[in-house]
Amino acid sequence: MVHVRRWVLMVAGVLGVSVAAGAITGNEVLAKIRGTYDKVNSFQAAFEQTFEWKLAGTTQTMRGTFSMKKPNKFRIQTNVQTVVSNGRVVWSYSPATGQVIITNYDPTTMPLRPDNFLFVFPDERRTTYVRSERLSGEDHHVVDVTPRDSTLGISKMRVWVDGRSWLAKKVQYTSVSGDVTTYLMNAIQTNTSIPDSVFTFTPPPGVDVIDFRNR
Repeated sequence: MVHVRRWVLMVAGVLGVSVAAGAITGNEVLAKIRGTYDKVNSFQAAFEQTFEWKLAGTTQTMRGTFSMKKPNKFRIQTNVQTVVSNGRVVWSYSPATGQVIITNYDPTTMPLRPDNFLFVFPDERRTTYVRSERLSGEDHHVVDVTPRDSTLGISKMRVWVDGRSWLAKKVQYTSVSGDVTTYLMNAIQTNTSIPDSVFTFTPPPGVDVIDFRNR
């Protein structure tokens, strides 16, 4: 049985099939993600975000689209909120409140953007290769990332990485309080031409505009 297993692993390696832990380490997977990100100038995808609130025992799901152009242009659009930045200004629009909040772009105070949690991971971390898993019909490497800095508010991240494109297709964050947020990406496009008009926002007529840029 041992000899059979070794033979299967050897054949899988020759054919380029993703296999279980031992074929590649967690840190090697993250390094390949970073290498992919360095070559990406623009990124577009649809996403599904699921939030599991441990204390209340409830689950909320939200769907939307995300567009990004380096270095700091992005647009996140869902049915509950639209957040847009041209790299200098950020517009946050909530149809429910009828408000648009305008601020200066500040990367140190921005919430996690999809491109950040898909490509950027804490430098101080413990990384563990978990397994190879099929996701949306494709082989993915599953890696656990545990930040050593507790001030991030995250106790663990689990990342599903496509072994062909080296893009993270699914990311799951567990907070220090036990809440779980999962992002599932699909219809991913990289290095396509995205007009700059996507990264500007004109407030709809009649909404309340709150501008914090000069305060």
